[in-house]
Amino acid sequence: MTESATRDPARDAPSDRRSRALAVARWLAAVACLAGALLVSWPKTRSEAAGVDYYQFWIVGQARSLLEIPDVYSPAGRDRMAELGRRMAEGAVRSSGRLRACADFRSQVETFATPFLYALVGAWATGDYDTDLRRFHFASLAVFVAAVVGFGVLLGYGVDTGIFAAAVLCALSDPFAADVRTGNVGELQLGGLCLFLALRRRLGSRARELAAGAVLGALVAAKPTLGLVPVLVAFALLADRRLRSLGLLAFGSIAAGLTALAVGAAYLGSWHAWLDWLRGLGELELVSDISVSNGNFGLAQLVAEAGGPQVGLPLTFALSLAIATPLWVGRSRGPAVSDGTHRFERELFALALGSAAAALAPELVWLHYYVLLVPLSLLLLRRGQARWIALPGLLAAIALLGSPARFLAGVANPEVQAPVYVLAGWLSAALGLASAPRAPVERSASVR
Repeated sequence: MTESATRDPARDAPSDRRSRALAVARWLAAVACLAGALLVSWPKTRSEAAGVDYYQFWIVGQARSLLEIPDVYSPAGRDRMAELGRRMAEGAVRSSGRLRACADFRSQVETFATPFLYALVGAWATGDYDTDLRRFHFASLAVFVAAVVGFGVLLGYGVDTGIFAAAVLCALSDPFAADVRTGNVGELQLGGLCLFLALRRRLGSRARELAAGAVLGALVAAKPTLGLVPVLVAFALLADRRLRSLGLLAFGSIAAGLTALAVGAAYLGSWHAWLDWLRGLGELELVSDISVSNGNFGLAQLVAEAGGPQVGLPLTFALSLAIATPLWVGRSRGPAVSDGTHRFERELFALALGSAAAALAPELVWLHYYVLLVPLSLLLLRRGQARWIALPGLLAAIALLGSPARFLAGVANPEVQAPVYVLAGWLSAALGLASAPRAPVERSASVR
C-alpha cells in the first residue's frame, strides 16, 4: 500500500490550514513593515532641503524653455540658470519653500549630468517645482520597492521576503535616504538593472534580448556610472561563446545609445552638447567640493586626502580585471553551454559586481551611490550561500545600511563614516568574487 493511500485527509487538513495561515501572516507582516517604512521615508521628501540634486536636473529644462543658453555646461550658462531659479522662487505664487531652499543652496548650478538625463527629466516636468518633485519622488520610491522585490524573486527569495527586504532598506538605509533626500537617480538605476535581469532570466525571443540591450544602453546614456555592467555582461557572453546573444544585446544597446544621443542633442539644441558635457566633466573639482568631509565616500578620495596618488583609474582597472577573471575561468564549455541556469548566474554575477564598482572604484562616490550595492548584498545573502560568505556578507550589508553604525557611534561625521562604507563595500566585493559561479561539470556521453 502506498504512502498516499494511507494518508488521512482529516489529519492533514489542520496542518494545511496552519501553513496557509502562516503564509498569510508573513505576507501581512511584510506589507505592514513596508507601509511603516514608507511612512518613515516619505517625510524626507517633503522637507525644504529635499531635491537639491533633482533641482539641478529640473532647472535645465526650465532654462531651455525660458532662456536661450547655447551651452548649459559653461560657467556663464550655469550662472544664468542659477539666477533663473532664484527669480522663479521669488515669483512662485504657491510654494512650499523647497524651490527657494534649493535655489539658495545651489547658488551655482552644477551641470554634470548627460543631455539624455536632462531630456528625461524635462519630458515629465510641468514647470511647477513642487508638483514635479513630488511626482519624481513617488516614481522613484515605487521603482525602488519593485526593484528590491524583483531582485529578491530573481535570486530565489519569496515575494514576502523581498517586500521585507525593501522595508528594511526604506527604513534603515542611509544611502537610500540620501538618494531620496537629494532627488538623485540611484533608485531608478536599480529599477533599470532589475528590468534588464528580468528580461535575461529566460531567453525565448530576439525581442527580449534586444530589449535587454536597450535597457542597458539607456541606463548608461542617462548616467555612465553603470558603464562596467554592459562591458562585463558582454565579456561573460563572449567567454561562453554566446555570439548570437552578444550580437543582439550589443545591437539593442547601441541602438538605444544612439537614440539617447539624438534625444539629448535635440533637447539641448545641438550635437555639440555631448562634447560640452565631456568637457564640463573636467571642471568637476573646480565647481564642486568633492572632499570626504562633504560626503565623498570613495576609497580613491580617502587615499588622495591622505597624501597618496590618484588611484581611481587603477582601482577601476584592477576591479574590472578581478571580476573578469572568474568570468573567464568559470566559462561554459561544450554541451554545458546550453545550461540556462549557469548562464543566468554568470550574468547576475557580472551585473551585481559591475554595479557595485560604481561605488567602489571612482574618485567621486557620493553616499547615495552605495544604493547600487543592493544587488550584491542580496546575492551574498540568498539561500544556499556558503556560511563563510553569508555571515560576513550580512555584517557588510548591515554596515552599508549606515544608520545602525551611526546610531551605535552616536556621530554622523563623514570622515568617520567614509572608512566604514569603504571597508564594507570592498568586503562585499571580495565575498562576491569568492562566490563566483564555477564552470558546470560536463557529463560523459556514456553516463545517464
